[in-house]
Amino acid sequence: MASGPYDTTVKATQAPYGDKMPPIVDNYLRATPYVGTGGFIDPTGIPMLKMLGFKTVVSLLKPDEGAPNEGDLVQKAGMNYIQISVPTKAPTEEQVAEFAKIVEDPANYPILLHCESANRVGAMWALYRASKGVPNEIAVQEGRQIGLKTSREPAVREMLGMEPL
Repeated sequence: MASGPYDTTVKATQAPYGDKMPPIVDNYLRATPYVGTGGFIDPTGIPMLKMLGFKTVVSLLKPDEGAPNEGDLVQKAGMNYIQISVPTKAPTEEQVAEFAKIVEDPANYPILLHCESANRVGAMWALYRASKGVPNEIAVQEGRQIGLKTSREPAVREMLGMEPL
């Protein structure tokens, strides 16, 4: 059984490295072999995401954010679209658990996880990684690497029981 988005024995298509991503996803990074992360997606580039191999797009945007009809555009391009609306400073425990199910299912690989700037993505990633036993300081650092900013980090640290910044 696969052990999550780092398990390359799965042999699924991997997310492209940053140097292979055209400028269609703001702040794009490859967090793991099967997870690309970023901010705003240029709606005209959504079909290119499919050509790059993505199978699933997970949006952390609220319904009134991002490209109009983003979900429809993603599905029309032949990919799965999952929305986990994160309107607060940090995702809830339930949202982190929902994301864990998605990111640990090889049937979804490769995944593009995005929001408007990658800040919510970094918050989600930090909380997800901490929930999997990664030490809190390391989980927060991983979150920072893919977009967590000081506007959301205090809420993440609070959820993890860490000292404030």
